[in-house]
Amino acid sequence: MDKDFPVAGFSSLAVHGGHRQDPMYAHQVPIYASSTYVYDTAEQGMRRFSGKEEGYIYSRWGNPTTTEAADKIAALETFGLKNRNGNALEVKGILHASGMAAISTLMLATLKPGDKILTHFSLYGGTDELVQKILPGLNIQAEIVDLRDLDKAEQIIETGGIKMLYLETPANPTIQCVDIDELSKIAKQHNIIVGCDNTFATPYLQQPFRYAVDFVVHSTTKFLNGHGTAIGGILLGRDIELMKTHITKVHRLLGGNANPFDAFLLIQGIKTLELRMERHCHNAMEVANYLEKHPAVANVNYTGLVSHADHWIAMKQMRHPGGMLSFELKKGLQGGIDFMNKLKMCVRTVSLGTCDTLLSHPASMSHAGVPKEQRNKYGITDGLIRMNVGIENVQDIISDLEQALK
Repeated sequence: MDKDFPVAGFSSLAVHGGHRQDPMYAHQVPIYASSTYVYDTAEQGMRRFSGKEEGYIYSRWGNPTTTEAADKIAALETFGLKNRNGNALEVKGILHASGMAAISTLMLATLKPGDKILTHFSLYGGTDELVQKILPGLNIQAEIVDLRDLDKAEQIIETGGIKMLYLETPANPTIQCVDIDELSKIAKQHNIIVGCDNTFATPYLQQPFRYAVDFVVHSTTKFLNGHGTAIGGILLGRDIELMKTHITKVHRLLGGNANPFDAFLLIQGIKTLELRMERHCHNAMEVANYLEKHPAVANVNYTGLVSHADHWIAMKQMRHPGGMLSFELKKGLQGGIDFMNKLKMCVRTVSLGTCDTLLSHPASMSHAGVPKEQRNKYGITDGLIRMNVGIENVQDIISDLEQALK
């Protein structure tokens, strides 16, 4: 696609964005399965190592297949957005081996001993353990509060020492939402870095760069890939010069680089992102309405329901509430075990974002490393079931839930 062609639709960009014509004229980007790259002359190698000439050197540093995937996601995250000068917003993305690798690069590249992170109390289990168990060893502490309380967030920021505001919205697995716009405004008044995990929403449903967010991360393993075939992550930054220099250096030295095969699978998955998300969202709304009325269910966490505490925040910043929900069974732990064991079509597993419907039990799976007292405080009770609503026929999904809930 010509870079100057004004694409009007998200789906067109998902298909064509980030693609460069292959030198051998391959229709699809090839899988560049090469660890290193050669030079025509010694002088060319010198220019590339010094940064005076663009080009690939070593696949831990960059690879044509991973570059296309990163550029495609960057284009989607900025689709239709303008910078302060009224021009099309541009950001730089760096593809990683996993979402956790991307988050680690972000935090280790921007934080130093003595700094503090302010974040929400409902986070992906791996992120929660990183900020509470790993970073304190580097003298980087976390303040974990309910960021839906804007006054509370501002009070903590005004006490000083906060270097980064880290958001995850919708959050895993309670589907809580925080106000990206308002929290970013507060942070920027105090010169605080803002990072946002956009995995659950994807750029089709939510674009954090629309607000004053500095960095966006994804586990590309999830909805972006969409088929459960590859692990990956991405870190995107608004400050392109910083991303090209310091952030790139930290990424390379930490070694969390993506591989070209997984990047190829990611590219293919992204091409159908809009189509898949439309079906995920439609099915999730139907399932949430069904579960909310079921006598065995105590509570449904889905921001598409007016009963959800964060419904209006989600509607403010998202195109649609998304394909993820969670629900609490009245019979607690045993009720959750019995329900999971009865499933016949829906799949018992962790992860999310795939075409098939996936159900997991956070207390014993994704958040098993979080102490029970904290889990309960965060709303991750023993009877909580997390659900990735797939793109199957919605009546089949509901029929499976119905027989399992009996």
